This record gives sequence, structure tokens and C-alpha cells, in this order.
Amino acid sequence: MLRAYLVDDEPHALNMLEMFLNRTGEVQVAGRWMNGFEALKALDDVRPDIWFVDIEMPGMSGLELAANIHEIDPEAVIVFVTAYDQYAVAAFEHEALDYLLKPIEMGRLSRTIDRISRERKREHEKKEQIQKQQQTQGLMKSFISSSENAVNRHDSGNVVDGSCLFVQMFGKLRVTPTNGDSVMWRTAKEKELFAYLLLQDPNAHAVHRDRIIEQLWPDERYEKAKIYMHTCVSLLRKNLKKLGMEQMVSYRNEHYILDKNRIRADVYDVLDVVHRMQREEHVPLDQMERTLHMYQDELLAQEDYPWVYELSQRLERNVLELMLRLSEKQLALGNGKKATEAAERAVVHSPYEEEAYRCAMQAYLSLGKHDQVLRIYRDLEARLQELHIGPSMASRRLYDQIRM
Repeated sequence: MLRAYLVDDEPHALNMLEMFLNRTGEVQVAGRWMNGFEALKALDDVRPDIWFVDIEMPGMSGLELAANIHEIDPEAVIVFVTAYDQYAVAAFEHEALDYLLKPIEMGRLSRTIDRISRERKREHEKKEQIQKQQQTQGLMKSFISSSENAVNRHDSGNVVDGSCLFVQMFGKLRVTPTNGDSVMWRTAKEKELFAYLLLQDPNAHAVHRDRIIEQLWPDERYEKAKIYMHTCVSLLRKNLKKLGMEQMVSYRNEHYILDKNRIRADVYDVLDVVHRMQREEHVPLDQMERTLHMYQDELLAQEDYPWVYELSQRLERNVLELMLRLSEKQLALGNGKKATEAAERAVVHSPYEEEAYRCAMQAYLSLGKHDQVLRIYRDLEARLQELHIGPSMASRRLYDQIRM
């Protein structure tokens, strides 16, 4: 038996709808209200299986009520009821399951109830299937783990229950779950919302609702932007749920929380190494090289997100420092060839960074390749000439060493 809440400012409409729902024999009316404010209070105690909400109501419209409901209960099933069909598009933008026109017809209502019942049955079957898959993955993981060494177990990361998202953010945004299916974004804003939540401080657990609105919908009125955001959150949750990643986005005290414990992202690995270097911790050379291999392009290079620019610029500088540090370490160990490779990559990465050229010159000088030192110095001169400046005294002294 489905449990339903009814919200309509017209008593006659409430009575009619309750009568029809009782006739189906499949729905129990658990509560009814004549305004959205009272209806929201009921969510403190109970979650119904379905909401029937009138759109045209004073004080708080049905569309606003739906947005507030989804903020509290993201999985809420909503059916809009109204006498005006011009609201149809807006209704489905709010992830409504259906849309009923007044006066309600019994046959049309029955089809809606049948659809809800089928959806519930499919969801139940899918959950059972996911549980079986996770059990199988758990057994396989136990078998594999028993035959792997400690390093390999560490590389498996933070996968706890066999479900994990692998995210590539350098270059093109790619999101792939453990099961191999690719995430298909229904809207560009849903994709952007996921990227924004993921790129907040990896150690932070929550982002305030208003901060999200300010960054993703800066030119929209607050109330309208809030509705857009709720719609995107709902789409994102449903998208991830279809891939077996349930409860990835939660809400608490006006803050949204992305479960980062089930995410492996290339940007997290790069930031981890950068932060360890900044704290002057020891970072093995092979780990530095693997980290640089991940950085094939700028952060979200193929996406046009204004809010990502500052972080992208900071990461570019961090990666440059990592390249230079790697070159210096290789040179100190007598690995001149690897030192030149790291330094040359730094030059390509930041063609106006004089320190990168000096690193390359020092590495080639250690190998006795004076012709390459000369080539690097001339490249530096050409680049700096574009800025109407010349090489620094440190670069000129290094160059002078091959002329003595």
C-alpha cells in the first residue's frame, strides 16, 4: 500500500483526490494540507511514498514546495495537480513523476498509480541486483587481496564496498564507476555541479547551498537559481544511483556533502603530492613521476567553468614546481638524462619561466652537452625578448660556464 500526502489550497479538490485515491485500493492518504508551509513540517517525522501537490497555491507555490521537499528528501516522488496545463514543462523540470490536470479523471489517476507501483518494483529489483553484485565483488576482492602484497593493497585506494567512482579531471572530465559503465550527464549543469562539489577542499565535507548558487548561477535571481540547483541535485543523485552509487550526495543544515571516500580522482593524487612537498615531506621519485604523468592537460581544460580558473592556475604553478623539484633531485643523484627530461617538460609547461630553462641548462651541463646548453639559452633569450627583457644574471653566469 502506497502512502500519500496531499497538498491543495482548495478543500473540494482535496476531498475529490482523496476519494479517487481510496477507490484505487492501492493508496492510503497519510496526510493532507492546504498550504506548503504546513506540509513541510510533516517531513520532520514521516516520508510518504508519493506527494500530490497543487501548483497554484498562495504563499508558497507547488513548484517552490517541490524544491523544498527535494532539499529535505531527495528521493521524494511528486505528482503535480493543477487546472493550468501551461505549467507542464516547469513541472517536469522539477523532476515530477507525473502531471495531472483538474478535474482529475479516475482512469488517468489509475495509470499514474500503476506507473508508481512499477517504478517501485523496478527499484526494489535493482537494489537486490546491486546487493548481489556487491557481494560477488566483495568475494572477488577478498580473493585478490589475499594474493596481493601490501603495496598493491594500498593502491586499491579507499574502495570500501566495491563501489567507487574513478574521475579524470585533467583535460576532459571523465567519470567511470567500478562496474565500467560511463556516466551520461543529462544536463551540462548537472555535470558542472558534480565537478564543483568534487573540487572543493578534499578534506572538507560540506558546501553551503548559497555558495553553490553564487558560483554556478551568478546571474539568476536567488529563488529561481535555488530551484535550478535542486533540480540538478536531484538529477545527479538519480544518475549516480542508476550506476549503483547510492547516497553519494547528502544534505544537512543547508550544506551539500559529496561522499569523497568513494571517489578516486587524478586531481586528488596530484594535490596530495603537492601538499606533501610543501610540507617538505619525502616523496619518492617514482611517485613524483607517476603524478606528473597524470597531468596531461590543464584542469577541466575542455570545460568553460569560470570558478575553476583560480584553482587551475594554482595547480599549473604547483605542477611546475613538481617538475623542477624532480629535475633537481635527479641531477643530485647523477641522473642527468632524467633531469633533462623533467626540465624540458617544465620549459614546455611554462615557456616564460626562467628557472625551468636554468634547470635544463644545468642538467645538460652535467652531461657535457654544451650545444644543448647553448640551445636552451637561446630559446630563453627569444622568449624573454617577447616580454622586452633579457635573461637574469644567474642564467647568464650559467651560460658563461660553457664559454670559459
